Amino acid sequence: MMRKVEESEIAFSELVRENQDLADRLKQLSSLLDNLPGMVFRCLYDADLTFEYASKGSSTLIGFSPEEIVSIYAFRKLVHKDDQHENIKVIERLTPENNRYDLVYRMRSAWGEYRWIHEQGKAIFSKAGVLKVIDGLLTDITEQKEEELKLRAENSRLRFSTKERYRLGELIGKSDAIQVAYDRIVKAAGTLVPVIIHGESGTGKELAARTIHQLSERKDHPFVAVNCGAISENLLESEFFGHVRGAFSGAHADREGYLMAADKGTLFLDEIGEMSIPLQIKLLRVLDGQGFIPVGSNNKLSSNFRLISATNRDLAQMVRSGMMREDFYYRINTVPILMPPLRERLEDLPLLIDHFIKIFAEELGEEIQLSPKFYHTLESHNWPGNVRELFNVLRRFVTLKEISFNPSLKPGESDTRQTPAAPVNLLPTSSQASEEIAQFERNMILNALNQNKWHMGRTAKDLGISRRTLQRRVSRYKLK
Repeated sequence: MMRKVEESEIAFSELVRENQDLADRLKQLSSLLDNLPGMVFRCLYDADLTFEYASKGSSTLIGFSPEEIVSIYAFRKLVHKDDQHENIKVIERLTPENNRYDLVYRMRSAWGEYRWIHEQGKAIFSKAGVLKVIDGLLTDITEQKEEELKLRAENSRLRFSTKERYRLGELIGKSDAIQVAYDRIVKAAGTLVPVIIHGESGTGKELAARTIHQLSERKDHPFVAVNCGAISENLLESEFFGHVRGAFSGAHADREGYLMAADKGTLFLDEIGEMSIPLQIKLLRVLDGQGFIPVGSNNKLSSNFRLISATNRDLAQMVRSGMMREDFYYRINTVPILMPPLRERLEDLPLLIDHFIKIFAEELGEEIQLSPKFYHTLESHNWPGNVRELFNVLRRFVTLKEISFNPSLKPGESDTRQTPAAPVNLLPTSSQASEEIAQFERNMILNALNQNKWHMGRTAKDLGISRRTLQRRVSRYKLK
């Protein structure tokens, strides 16, 4: 008999200890839940979605204590009536195999306002497959949601008004062709999917990419522009993925690549058709969320960037000829935008001329008068080099007081050579004006040299003159 009593006492002591351990674990769990950002909850799947549990985060989230939440309120009393139907539809579609969900809705707070809430939840079913309980976490996303709604409203306004606008960002024009591009740009800005911009050289593909970035929710973060055709093959991986100190000869310090520089912002890859197959494979892995490893490192990194690409090549034909991977092509080709050539929107020519002449006039500090003959001369040209060619022609005109075209230029090529001019004397000349023009040209060349780090080839291309002409001007103006 005594032995049974002793065994009972031992069993009771173990039960007390187990209950105490369980109580301690529950206390620790409760403390953990109370320290999570937002409000952890459990509710019954009944008519009102009655709360069974709420963490202390409820006080910060909506101003009600956990006790008030459990004893007074239920989900239906707090969620905005316009959001309840959609929420219930999501819950009703859950199954034991597919029991997790995300919701975004408005919830009434103790302060009398509605807060935007992100709910991540899990439905718990009985053995018979009946939904009984919902566990979840509520977080406040009011600030992000209001910014998103503001951006949507602005984009809707832009979509409505682009046909009455003569410009979008730095893009100029009112023709039907450019309005189609405007509409695509505004729509693309409201998403985060990859964009591919097609168009001949000089049509404004980078300006379109910058406009998408400036209209997007990433506008306050970096816009990193990369010309894939201007990077030597042996530096591609280092430039894109970065490297660590000692990774190769000359790597004296860690350096982040383009991908990390574009984190939270936009990565613009111009001339993406020039990208090698090996780099396509590695970039595809990054786009699929597999991260990347800097040259010489063992640590995998990730970057949250939005990809915009541009090309003047037929990428579909490149896929067929084996010069581009098909999976890479489909990954970057989600939203295509076509920038029309200038010859297909000549009605925009006067607007573009006035825009560029105004810029040059401000740089010179004087008014520039143009005659009807000037406009007629430019309107009769085919503009194979597109808007970039127009810009260079106008810049040469302001500097040299003559109009010259490159007769060997083919559609889509850059205007990189200075050819014999067809003089058109449309501005008055004087010794003072000549001095001002010379000073303007000197400053223009010096600025271009500094921007290109004194690389003569790139500077000559930007200025629209030959390398030999640039060297003569550098010598004439004694630039160093």
